[in-house]
Amino acid sequence: MNHKTIDAILDRAVLGCDLSPSEGVQLLTQTEPEAIASILATADKLRQQQAGETVTYIINRNINFTNICEQHCSFCAFRRDDGDAGAYWLDWAQILEKTQDAVQRGATEICMQGGLNPQAQINGKSLSYYLKLVETIKQEFPQIHLHAFSPQEVQFIARVDGLSYADVIQALGDAGVGSMPGTAAEVLDDQVRRVLCPEKINTATWLEIVSTAHKLGLPTTSTMLSGHIETPVQQIEHLEKLRSLQQTAINQGYPARITEFILLPFVGQEAPKSLRRRVGRDQPVLADALLLGAVARIYLGNWISNHQPSWVKLGLAGATAALQSGCNDIGGTLMEEHITTMAGAIGGTCMDVNTLENAIAAIGRPFQQRDTLYGRV
Repeated sequence: MNHKTIDAILDRAVLGCDLSPSEGVQLLTQTEPEAIASILATADKLRQQQAGETVTYIINRNINFTNICEQHCSFCAFRRDDGDAGAYWLDWAQILEKTQDAVQRGATEICMQGGLNPQAQINGKSLSYYLKLVETIKQEFPQIHLHAFSPQEVQFIARVDGLSYADVIQALGDAGVGSMPGTAAEVLDDQVRRVLCPEKINTATWLEIVSTAHKLGLPTTSTMLSGHIETPVQQIEHLEKLRSLQQTAINQGYPARITEFILLPFVGQEAPKSLRRRVGRDQPVLADALLLGAVARIYLGNWISNHQPSWVKLGLAGATAALQSGCNDIGGTLMEEHITTMAGAIGGTCMDVNTLENAIAAIGRPFQQRDTLYGRV
């Protein structure tokens, strides 16, 4: 690919044009250092135009309420069967204690996700258990924003109880869930999903549940698990699906939409051997994550203006590099994070506010605390 073509694509992006899928693939498959540097610089320029200079962060806590799960995703080192060593399921008192601790430390958000535990029911109903989970927190701490339950969890509840996705989302929203994590997306390609997470919802179901959330007024985030077995074409198809989803929410006038895009590079250290062999490495390749993150900014930025790297996956230095190539948000303090850490990530599980602020200041950018929906705190 000659530079002229790459330059022409990047020039159009700076003028505000949306990339076509084939242009996205052209950018992603660049190997020349000069071309890659241009892509990263363009992503940084677009970040400035679309999201400004300020780097935002949130004070939040992750509560992974159980790791007992009926599914067997090939990349997951977090899940356990009931009765396994290391299997856990938090009770109401433990959940309240974690929430209380988070609030005392200034958290505005609890991010809550867990394994798909078939026993998590009240009076034979899965939804009743999840509603109790929400109400336990919201009765005691009405001010906290609950960012909770992925599309996979919504489908699980709907399937177990014989409900529609809309019924489940409406009930969770009414109980006090404020937004839905756009996790369980992995790569939105069914060929990849058959290897990575054969029991998980398919691409169409993920898209349907997220779109239903937007329609019912529940904002979502969006994610991509990258750097395992997927191809550049599949990566761009994933971004294309997210962009279309956001365009639908905007064009249809839905009351909610996607608030941010988060790239989650694959950490394979503790993944099952078959997948580790296929991927061939245990930790993410920073250069790959930065290029993909930059292309995501160029591809999605007109529609999804907030982009976040994962310091848990990349470490703080890697995440800071991403802030200079398309990202405008450093994510949250988390306070505890089991899923990636159990996969063998090196980033740690907790980041205090000073550490995040110092990392942002070190690259000469201003910082600002935000809430879940990107309002200033």
